[in-house]
Amino acid sequence: MGQIIQKIERKEYKSVSVRCVTNLHEIENALDATLYLPTEELKSRIIKRHLEYLKSKFSIPNYKIKVFVAYSAGRPCGYIVSDLNPEYKSYGRKCGTFGWLKANSFETCRELIKQCESFVKVNKIRKIRGPINFPKNEMGFGLQTEGIDEQFLYGVSQPSPNSSLFNYLQDLNYEVESEYTCFRVDKVSWKKGNELDKNLKLRCLPEEELRGRLEEIVDLAKDSFSAILPDTSGGGKKNIENLIELATSLPKSNFGFQEEPDLYAHYKHIPEFIEAWKEGDLENMVTMFPMVFERSTNKLIGMLIGVLDYYQYWNGDYVSRVNVHTAMVRRGYNGKGVFSSLNNFGQATNRSMRGTTYFEGTAVWTKNSRGVNNEGAVSSIFPHCTSIRKHVVFEKRVK
Repeated sequence: MGQIIQKIERKEYKSVSVRCVTNLHEIENALDATLYLPTEELKSRIIKRHLEYLKSKFSIPNYKIKVFVAYSAGRPCGYIVSDLNPEYKSYGRKCGTFGWLKANSFETCRELIKQCESFVKVNKIRKIRGPINFPKNEMGFGLQTEGIDEQFLYGVSQPSPNSSLFNYLQDLNYEVESEYTCFRVDKVSWKKGNELDKNLKLRCLPEEELRGRLEEIVDLAKDSFSAILPDTSGGGKKNIENLIELATSLPKSNFGFQEEPDLYAHYKHIPEFIEAWKEGDLENMVTMFPMVFERSTNKLIGMLIGVLDYYQYWNGDYVSRVNVHTAMVRRGYNGKGVFSSLNNFGQATNRSMRGTTYFEGTAVWTKNSRGVNNEGAVSSIFPHCTSIRKHVVFEKRVK
């Protein structure tokens, strides 16, 4: 019986071949055959963005990235990318990744993963995590386990049509290391967010000034526990620049908003908002980056970073949905109303000036395999939100 099984396994192994591919046309064909999305417009746009990213990395000397395509009977049946992005860290340490995993069978998944593990090992890295889909700000990360029927949101990893990928990875000795939750924001205003510590102030900066503070934003990211998080992009300059680009690339004509006839009168009960709008540049402020500064020093204390739903834009709809991608508060400033004020100010600004109607806090780390469980703390931080999606990230030590 054992001999029969071995013969079958050898036959299945030979039915799938894997190639390392750098030709963008071949990669495009492989993605077209293996990537599932609800509309052709979204599919073509996402493939285009992915190809642009790969082209940019292929052009960098010594940048470590490999694309593998699996073939069966001459047709693409699987796809994966192993990206050793230097800005990506896991618990503050360098780590290999796999992402964009598409596989129609266990055998396909096994052969693709095997190539990624070999690539990571050759580069003297002993840990690999995934799925991490670079560019991470745009394509998200993790394998979705809950909320499969929820509407797609830009920056959130899309559900896989092959529900067996979870089992495939476990069978290949990958461990579910971390779980992330996405929260739909149900309330426009949080009670705690209408009173900010008197020594702090709210602002949204124009693009030029925002870019001038890149170093300070990177410093804030480093000071906001990013070193202990399981999956970060390091808060590096390129990462922040990419987020600014996403926040500023769409003209106002793509937002279906009606300007608040008297913005100041509507929010007269929250003087911190009025001050922020009057002191800022209403016409040119980057509303996706609400910030809190110390009054006396003008030091950056906290900020939220939102990502517009480009899926709506690509489908020809007004953009009304925001992925609240990142929340950062400097250590030592807890209990001063920073996070709640950023939420309320960010919502008020974007609802009034962009016509935003939907906010979702994404990729909130809730627990890991090391015994960390933040579910209780997260529920207290997001009392006016509903959990609607969960993603898991797998990890394996490469021998």
